[in-house]
Amino acid sequence: MQHHFTAAYTGMRWGELTGLARANTHLGDGLIQVHPEVGALHEVQGHLYLGPPKTANSVRDIHLPPFLTALLREVLDSHDHDIVFCGARGAFLRRSSMSRRVWGPVVNGNARAHTGPVIEGMHLHDLRHTHKTWLIEDGIPEVAQAKRLGHRLPGVRGIYSHVTPAMRQRITEALQDRWLSTQPAPAAPVRHLHAA
Repeated sequence: MQHHFTAAYTGMRWGELTGLARANTHLGDGLIQVHPEVGALHEVQGHLYLGPPKTANSVRDIHLPPFLTALLREVLDSHDHDIVFCGARGAFLRRSSMSRRVWGPVVNGNARAHTGPVIEGMHLHDLRHTHKTWLIEDGIPEVAQAKRLGHRLPGVRGIYSHVTPAMRQRITEALQDRWLSTQPAPAAPVRHLHAA
């Protein structure tokens, strides 16, 4: 499930997510990097390999909300493989296997586990659209949205607009607030009555 949270709260593409190398996680700085040469996992005729991301604009640093930094630290501490999200023996994750065994039962429901659908027919890529929607809802400037998703604004807007540290901080704070708003409230402390 950690890769689903990471997809939703970063807007990363499937190949960027499954190609994320341990070396490209800079959790002390609260960011991950989509590397220009090996920043995405590609599958061609059943063969998996690391290569460049989709476009030159896809190369980027993605700043993380604190909860996601902590979650990724847990993932990295759970294994010593080079790839962050990998199979039990460090193997690359295949999209088809993940869709069938993990993603499908989560969103479509699983009769065996007695769980109903979350959003039937939803695809992992839809989390990227969800992330974009969140950025819009939180009033994040268009240039910061584009940069975070690995896009380039066209024309003059793309030439003269830049992402500032304040914009990046606004994004991570908004995402952290969104995460916290979805977490259950902590249980009230139980008071023990002692016999007098």
